[in-house]
Amino acid sequence: MTVRMLPAVCFAALLPALLAAATMAAGCARAPVPAAPPASRPSVLLVTIDTLRADRLGCYGHAGAATPTLDGLAARGVRFATGVAHAPLTGPSHACLLTGLTPLGHGFRDNGGFVLPPAVGTAAEDFRQAGYRTAAFVSGFPLDRRFGFDRGFETYDDHLPRGSDRRRTPYVERFADATTDAVLRWLQGTPSSGASASSGGPGSPFFLWVHYYDPHAPYEPPGALADRFRAAPYDGEIAFVDTQLARLLRALEETGALARTVVLATADHGESLGEHGEGTHGLFVYDSTLKVPWIVAGPGVPAGRVSSTVARGIDVLPTLLDYAGLPIPPAIEGRSLRPAAEGREMSDAPAYAETLYPEREFGWAPLHALRTARYKLIDAPHPELYDLAADAKEATNRLREQGAQAEELQRKLQLALSRPAPAVAAAAAGGAAADVDGETAERLRALGYVGGGRTQPVRPGDRRDPKDGVRLMPRINRGMSLARTDPATAIRDLTSVLAEDPGLLMARRTIAVAYEAAGQYPRAIEILRALEKEGQLTVEDAIVLGDNLRFSGRFAEAVEVLQRTARENPKFPQPWLSLAEVHIKQGRNPEAAAAYEHVLTLVPDHIEALRGLGDIALLEGRGDAAAVRYTRILDIDPADAGAMTKLGVLRMRAGRADEAIALFRKAVDREPNAEALLYLAGALSSTGRPAEAVPVFERARAADPRSTMILNGLGLTKLALGDRAGAAAALRESLRLDPQQPDVARTLAEIRGPAS
Repeated sequence: MTVRMLPAVCFAALLPALLAAATMAAGCARAPVPAAPPASRPSVLLVTIDTLRADRLGCYGHAGAATPTLDGLAARGVRFATGVAHAPLTGPSHACLLTGLTPLGHGFRDNGGFVLPPAVGTAAEDFRQAGYRTAAFVSGFPLDRRFGFDRGFETYDDHLPRGSDRRRTPYVERFADATTDAVLRWLQGTPSSGASASSGGPGSPFFLWVHYYDPHAPYEPPGALADRFRAAPYDGEIAFVDTQLARLLRALEETGALARTVVLATADHGESLGEHGEGTHGLFVYDSTLKVPWIVAGPGVPAGRVSSTVARGIDVLPTLLDYAGLPIPPAIEGRSLRPAAEGREMSDAPAYAETLYPEREFGWAPLHALRTARYKLIDAPHPELYDLAADAKEATNRLREQGAQAEELQRKLQLALSRPAPAVAAAAAGGAAADVDGETAERLRALGYVGGGRTQPVRPGDRRDPKDGVRLMPRINRGMSLARTDPATAIRDLTSVLAEDPGLLMARRTIAVAYEAAGQYPRAIEILRALEKEGQLTVEDAIVLGDNLRFSGRFAEAVEVLQRTARENPKFPQPWLSLAEVHIKQGRNPEAAAAYEHVLTLVPDHIEALRGLGDIALLEGRGDAAAVRYTRILDIDPADAGAMTKLGVLRMRAGRADEAIALFRKAVDREPNAEALLYLAGALSSTGRPAEAVPVFERARAADPRSTMILNGLGLTKLALGDRAGAAAALRESLRLDPQQPDVARTLAEIRGPAS
């Protein structure tokens, strides 16, 4: 956007126009019937660390680990040498941990597209029924309450920050330090933002679930850990989580609660890290993504013991119930491992595992596996059998030479797959899968989960073994991660993938996003219209289509697409958010405001709807109404830099410059984007501090080199400092980007700088 500049006079006179212009740019069900628990019952802390391989912890033998907290927990408790997850995906695996059922039992089979069936009982319901205070603090979008994980929790804190990572959609991840902060506020009796207060007193035992997401890709440890683990950033992310877990345990210890708390630490799945050709997780069911830590410590748990009994995800809930002295519901498939923790022998219990991700996202074959303490059978178009005792890396397929063992495991696996689903899952079998709205799909895609749960159509008999398709994954993943930040590379990679597998709908969808990021809106529209003609246009696709039509100035077509999408998906907010953007471009602010208000009827306190209403009010000069919206955003997410920035604008307009500058500085500290830096620089310059403003303008320019607004502000501020050459250079660059700025041209002429 271009700001028409005045002749070189006081920069303070420019600021109100600058701020206004910038604003415009902007089973049996276990019913919870609480009863007073005996004071002798321990509290329970369940810690799940996303994407954590067991062999990356010091206590599991990794010499390069920096995990003293988890290692110390193992030293004062019991470490199970083999912990096994049932799915290499966040949602399905956590459903196993919280219900004691395998995916075949609870029916939650993939990230997105599934909701935990109401008939399936949960850990929180069991503990709450027993009188426990229940609270959960999750750090990744796959565990959002919309998927049913909040059931039974009095407090369910899934407030994820907006974030500033251009590779990702907002609100997909919360870092471990922020999650720990929220947990500590709850422990101190101050509910986290948006969370309800607990019904129990502070002395009542609690069931607390804390989920950390940091080890999930991309691996970017913060601060000094980035340098320390430059060669192993995945380990650095784990080390960061370990420091935050230390804060949590230390807080419990300082109040004396830790001695009365059973702590169980585990993971939902591991990470391939290149093994078997897979970079991350989800595609395969090898131990690199299924073998996880399984550590329990606390009152009644022996210290320093290592158990050889295989610990499964479905064993977490019954083990915790056992240590809490609570009954284990008969519908649970798992078993308590307390006898093994106490040194008693326990027979082998096979572990079922699956991934439907290859089928649902690529149209390839799904994978099902059965694992004993020694062997693993993987049912695939090219089946596999591994002797885990002799081949922990699963490098040699023993199917032919151990055919009898394979046949026995295959028989048991097929029995499990063909057996009628348990009543709790069967009751919801038809409704377990849910439609995926555009917002959900986009957030899952931002985390690397491709299409977000929409099943890829498959021709009968055309099931590619994921082992045969994995060679495409590096290009697919790179195309997904770079679609917005490096669209040229993404387009190249995805084009090559489509040349080999033209049926991959997700590649076509993602390449449309890349064309949008590259400004090639007609090409994106062409791809999406083709998907529409084939009947493959998802809700997300329709929104991307509407956005590209808006960017192309085809407003009537955009409105038609988005209104149709809203009618067909009446519970989804995203079409209305995109409609509001079209109306703003058309200059129809009342219609835009009505669209945002409708979003709030669908999702109360939807942050982007609140932001849109605040921006409209700010643009129209209704400062008090705008302040209400921005303040509410900060109530929900105190770290939202955009809301801080806009409140700073309002303070500046009200003549409260010091408060405004403080807000701008806080916003820059949280998210040093071009907008926040521009406002801070403008406020400093307009309040007589041009020398402080110049370096901030330079940072804003580095963040957005093509902003004429930043260049103009920088030029005027340098002029105020007597740097005529620097001022001329900035204003010349602004005119190069947008020659239609007569006021800037006049100012440059007055400076009499070098000819441009």
